[in-house]
Amino acid sequence: MKVSSKIILGFLVLMVLAIIVVINQLSAIHQIRSANQDLSEINVKSATIVQEMQKSIDLLGDDSRKYFVVNDPLQYEQQIALLREEFVDHVARLRLNVKSPREEAELANLEQALNDFWAVFNRLKKQKQTWADDPPDLTVAVNHLDKQAEIMLDAVQGAIKDRVAAASQIATRAEHLSWTAGIFAFSLGIIVAWLIVRSINDPLRRLTQGTRAIAKGQFWHRLPARGNDEFAELARDFNVMTARLGELDQMKKDFVSHVSHDLKAPLASIRQIMHLLLQQIPGTLNEQQKSLIQLSYNSAERLASMVGNLLDVSRMEAGTMEYQMKALDIIPVINGVIDEFDVQTREKGIRLRLQCDQPSVFVECDRERIVQVLGNLYENALKFSPNASEVVTRVGYGIRQEVMISVCDSGPGVPDDHKERIFEKFHQVKSGKKVAGQGVGLGLAICKTIVKAHRGEIWVEDNPQGGSVFSFLLQPATREEVVTCGQSA
Repeated sequence: MKVSSKIILGFLVLMVLAIIVVINQLSAIHQIRSANQDLSEINVKSATIVQEMQKSIDLLGDDSRKYFVVNDPLQYEQQIALLREEFVDHVARLRLNVKSPREEAELANLEQALNDFWAVFNRLKKQKQTWADDPPDLTVAVNHLDKQAEIMLDAVQGAIKDRVAAASQIATRAEHLSWTAGIFAFSLGIIVAWLIVRSINDPLRRLTQGTRAIAKGQFWHRLPARGNDEFAELARDFNVMTARLGELDQMKKDFVSHVSHDLKAPLASIRQIMHLLLQQIPGTLNEQQKSLIQLSYNSAERLASMVGNLLDVSRMEAGTMEYQMKALDIIPVINGVIDEFDVQTREKGIRLRLQCDQPSVFVECDRERIVQVLGNLYENALKFSPNASEVVTRVGYGIRQEVMISVCDSGPGVPDDHKERIFEKFHQVKSGKKVAGQGVGLGLAICKTIVKAHRGEIWVEDNPQGGSVFSFLLQPATREEVVTCGQSA
């Protein structure tokens, strides 16, 4: 599914949920309104009718008593008939409004009480007797009718209470349904939003990791290309691009490795010939000839150093660089490297000095590779330090008791934005004119690889006296290794 389709589908789901919640709310409101309408139109009307019936009963009782007490009952007989018809009409109207079984039962009892009253009235009427006081049977019938009207009113009021309770239950149920629907819609909305965000965020995160891996030179990195959306298409194109970059990178590595290897033999011959000429084995040389040959020999040495660095880089990238770790006293190693640079230091009037508080400091390392690290650091220090200056090598301990070796020069220093990048391949600090014999920017990259292989770190910082301080850490040798080293010596 396309990303745009996922987003549209997610919004549609959220809209449907919102519509469902709105419909549920409207249904609840309609139910409550219907209940309120019943209360206002039916139950209240029923109570009014019962109250009118009670007034009719009072009039009916008074007129009935007067009918049997006075000498001229005809004037009350017509009123009694009208009141009875009015009462019957009230009963009919009330029957249209009653809803509950209790109301229907009490209405039937009320109608029966009216019939009983009318039967008693007709029976007494046939007797054609004048009573000095209210007839007992009539009094009982009227009281029964009045009592039944009160019971009917109570039933109507009870129905009103039942309607109120039912409306309250409907409101409570509607509230619960609203909360349930709202929580369900909110939860489902979060799930839908999370799924949409994850379907977009995960491919973006993998693409970000892939681009970072490619930036680090990991051209073997591939992205999962499942599905048919835009991210899957992008992942497939990314994989094609990285495969092509990997092929080009491998071609470059093979080219550099083969060319460097092919240059090594003729360079060795050139250096050997120049060395023989400088020793004047073929014949004597004048000073001008000796100077020219010396310049050629120095150029061949620099070229050989570059070729050697290229070969080292090729071995490092191929993972074939070998290390022979053993316990060594680093002090003699440093002094040996300093002696190798004696000629160069005398030419520029620079002094190489070792500073250490202890006569011996044992580390676990590959001697030849550490000599290579020190040689690269000294070459940089001699290239950039001014004449008649001093390069100091300090040997001490780091925070976790690692052996820390620092080379301090008096050169122009390294800008802050280059302090990390100078350890990358082919990176050089551009500070005006190019320094003679500056190289191609592989020495520090090789140093970093070697030091990392020794489980150490290398970095550069500013020298308080001016210049730079290149420091690297080595793991100290264990006591058993030191003892073994001393016995073998």
